[in-house]
Amino acid sequence: MPSRNMRQNVSILRCDGYETAQVETAVRRAVDLLGGMGRFVEPGQRVLIKPNLLLASDPARAVVTHPSVVRAVVILVQEAGGRVLIADNPFVIPMTHQGWEALYRQTGMAAVAAETGAELNMQLIAQQRPHPDGKLLKMVDTSSFVTEADVVISVPKLKTHGLMRLTGAVKNLFGTVPGAIKQGYHVKLQTADRFAEMLLDIVTFVQPVLTVMDAVVGMDGDGPSAGAPFPIGAILAGPDPNAVDVAALSVVGHDPASVPTVAAAMRRGWTTGDVTGLNLLGDDLDTLRVEGYRLPPGGRSAMDHLPHFLRRLGTQQLVASPHVTARCVGCRLCIENCPVETITQVDGRARINLANCIRCYCCHEVCPEQAIELRQPMLRRMLMWLGQ
Repeated sequence: MPSRNMRQNVSILRCDGYETAQVETAVRRAVDLLGGMGRFVEPGQRVLIKPNLLLASDPARAVVTHPSVVRAVVILVQEAGGRVLIADNPFVIPMTHQGWEALYRQTGMAAVAAETGAELNMQLIAQQRPHPDGKLLKMVDTSSFVTEADVVISVPKLKTHGLMRLTGAVKNLFGTVPGAIKQGYHVKLQTADRFAEMLLDIVTFVQPVLTVMDAVVGMDGDGPSAGAPFPIGAILAGPDPNAVDVAALSVVGHDPASVPTVAAAMRRGWTTGDVTGLNLLGDDLDTLRVEGYRLPPGGRSAMDHLPHFLRRLGTQQLVASPHVTARCVGCRLCIENCPVETITQVDGRARINLANCIRCYCCHEVCPEQAIELRQPMLRRMLMWLGQ
């Protein structure tokens, strides 16, 4: 990873809508400013394109990377001679060929594959590989599509996240961890700082050569699935995912250092956390900044350094808790994906035992009905009000 002495290149281009030609023009120029796709892909290479495909969702909801952005990246890779596989580890219901087809159809990836000839991943094969350079992870659980690729290109969506505050370039690569294995990482790494360090280890294992971020319409508020679409109007690209996240946070008007993954990268000396330390290419950042973008307060970062005996009290008083609303239809997806098995079904609806909840927000993340809200405790609301 880069040293903080190096000024990382990040392209930022205005793109106000998802019209095919407009997106392709913006993505092409963003990549050309970095040296062109031929700098990242050689003829004949198998190229994994990793979008954010959290769950089966209409792209208009801003839950998934928009297919027009994925399509533009696929075309550039193919022009450079690469063979494309589009893959992620989404929540597929059911986990069958039909389930995969339904997800790709709803997210628009099936249309991209039909038009371009790109391959779509239809299976989940878990592997464990050594990672000697990892800080926390000396062994990494990963999907076969990562290790079988010659080159990885990440195509994230700019969204918020209940635990990490941001799910952008760095967090997108957590999707290379297979299915339910992700939940084990939440159990082992319950603080925001440790979870962020794990995400950086995933970055150094996957080693994406390029990130192209969909920030045309992002998501703010209760992301990554229950927030609101937020027009931003930008495409960002760069070889370093940390630098792309720093630039993206600057576009939406938030201090990059307030996001755990950026703070962790600063501790490792990979970034200054300041947009002035980047070499920005393309359109003027000041003309692209937006106001009113809401980042959530984050998960347990306020308690990362508390003694263990104080954490339970701190969790109750300072950390948002998931609550099931009347929108619950009893689909059981949250029950199946709770890493500590603290959710049951009572009278046809989910019920969360908050005494055992580790505040990983997996239930909130996977709920297709947006039936699980994150509610701030009274003390935290008072402290936030006093700090205004």
